[in-house]
Amino acid sequence: MKKGLMITLFLFCVSVVPLAAQEKVVVGGSGALIAEMAELAKAYTAKNPADSIQVLMDSMSSTGGMEGVKIGRLAVGLVTDEPQGADKEKLTYKAVGRTPTAVAVNKSLPIAGLSEAQICDIFSGKIKSWKEVGASDAKIMVLTRKKDDANTGTMREKMACFKNLQITAEAIALVRGSEVLDALDKRVATIGIVNVNRVLFEREHAKTLAIEGVTPNPEFVQNGKYKYFNESGVVTLGPAKGAAKRFLEFVASAEGQKILAKQGVVAVK
Repeated sequence: MKKGLMITLFLFCVSVVPLAAQEKVVVGGSGALIAEMAELAKAYTAKNPADSIQVLMDSMSSTGGMEGVKIGRLAVGLVTDEPQGADKEKLTYKAVGRTPTAVAVNKSLPIAGLSEAQICDIFSGKIKSWKEVGASDAKIMVLTRKKDDANTGTMREKMACFKNLQITAEAIALVRGSEVLDALDKRVATIGIVNVNRVLFEREHAKTLAIEGVTPNPEFVQNGKYKYFNESGVVTLGPAKGAAKRFLEFVASAEGQKILAKQGVVAVK
């Protein structure tokens, strides 16, 4: 009986070793990289089944990403801001990529670009017709978010005339970025501020505009000629270890960067 019991216990221990050996990495935070991380996690775990990468799909902001790492809920926090103050001492930050922010319109509008001054005049309501900027005589429909998002914040930070701009009271305020994209895709006279990523590319009738003659293409984003972008990164509690380190190394690899590029994220040099 004793021998049989020992064999049973031994087999039980052997059977649970693979489960115990599997490392689970929980990733979450800013919505800017969630979809991209989900794609990366899928590709990584297909090659590394011993590691479990769980990406939380609900956005909890950069602050949530940092706090989640600090309290141990997250192994990897997604952020659009580098840690500051005391957080800088606790958290290790690594840039992942840049996502361009652009002014977008419906493709039916016969314009390819705007100046900063024109953009500010349109969003403030000073310019009300597309005819004033070289397009058809149609009333401009400004799209905005009910709460300023990261894209609007980028324009306020990097476009001088937009910094303290009061967006026209006639603007249509929407809740989600996807609603802005849908409106641009379906309504001819609309204009909005969007992320240049895979979700935008899926809208057949939406296009981005050059700003001061510079388009938001990857080359110009990478070399700094196009200055309107959000830099996204990750934070860990100290240097990443174990499965988290392996996963982040995959993100930085040629394969990982290729996946990011397909999603519209530009590699950081």
